[in-house]
Amino acid sequence: MKSTKQLSTWAVASAFIGTVVGAGFATGQEVLQFFTFFGRPGFIGIFIVTILFCYFGLAIMQVSRDLKSDSHLELVRFIGGRKLGILMDWFITFSFLGVLVVMAAGSGAVAEEQLGFPSFSGSLVIIVLSFLTVISGVNNVIKAIGLVVPFLLTAVFGVAVYSIIHDPITLQKIIFVESLQSSVTTKWPFSALLYVSYNILLATAILAPLGVEARNNKSLIYGGILGGLGLGIGILAINLAIISGVPEILPFQVPMVFLASRLNPLLAHAYGFILLLEIYTTAVSILYGFVARIAFTKVQKMIWAGIACVGAFFAAQLGFAKVITTIYPVMGFIGLFFLASILWSQFREILSGYLRFDRK
Repeated sequence: MKSTKQLSTWAVASAFIGTVVGAGFATGQEVLQFFTFFGRPGFIGIFIVTILFCYFGLAIMQVSRDLKSDSHLELVRFIGGRKLGILMDWFITFSFLGVLVVMAAGSGAVAEEQLGFPSFSGSLVIIVLSFLTVISGVNNVIKAIGLVVPFLLTAVFGVAVYSIIHDPITLQKIIFVESLQSSVTTKWPFSALLYVSYNILLATAILAPLGVEARNNKSLIYGGILGGLGLGIGILAINLAIISGVPEILPFQVPMVFLASRLNPLLAHAYGFILLLEIYTTAVSILYGFVARIAFTKVQKMIWAGIACVGAFFAAQLGFAKVITTIYPVMGFIGLFFLASILWSQFREILSGYLRFDRK
């Protein structure tokens, strides 16, 4: 899946953003659980998350560029060592399959609840499109993500700005959400770390080849920073919009669609369609990460992509809520170890460089 066309700053940034903004981000449910319920400290959490997205996104891409890594394999073996790297490699690889199931189930739920189509039809469309995009090559994967991202951000910011203007945020609303409790954790710093670890672990699927495909180191650095900042601003916009809609917004599983419906019922359907596009970007990057790791020839890639897609489609019929509560919590905790390994590998390189200099 090697491409010959090198990627610009915007292509790197949009691929980074598109990989992270999947079903949970766009629905507003992730932001609600990880940030909104903490009230004022939640804003500090968003600031920290933005910095960590920039840092770890850049770290993964730069290490992968140095290693000339086509997948996450060389990356995890470098940061975790051979034995530990093998365990991390296979956990990440099979986590991709789990998240593909979540994306398929999520697209089914959106198709059924927001667009009025049968659940299986939404899952089938996303699975087929993801398969066709991935087998066409990494350049088309990144191009597809880059085309979708502007629509994603426009929809999120449009709904958020309208909601905030027409239903202003007050101190009383912030105090009210602080009286509630997140189902993730009671500590906002830990919530922020879990959010970053889970999303960076998933983003590794596309961040690793991005480092190699970037036009130059400047494009990589600016693209990583722009991508991290874009994610942080998006989280902030959704958080503010959700706060503006409390307490009416709280019973809804898809808060952002509720906010869109307050503008116009047709906009709620339009946002549901945009949400499917966002799920598509995540499904594409996840499927590519799995195939790039498990297969080495074009035929093998087509076979394994087909197997993964068929399996994900049938597993998705278990339901969105069931698969998401089974897969996501485990990935968050494992992701913390992954981030710690990246930090240790960078410290190790700095230390070895200092020792070499000291010997001179």
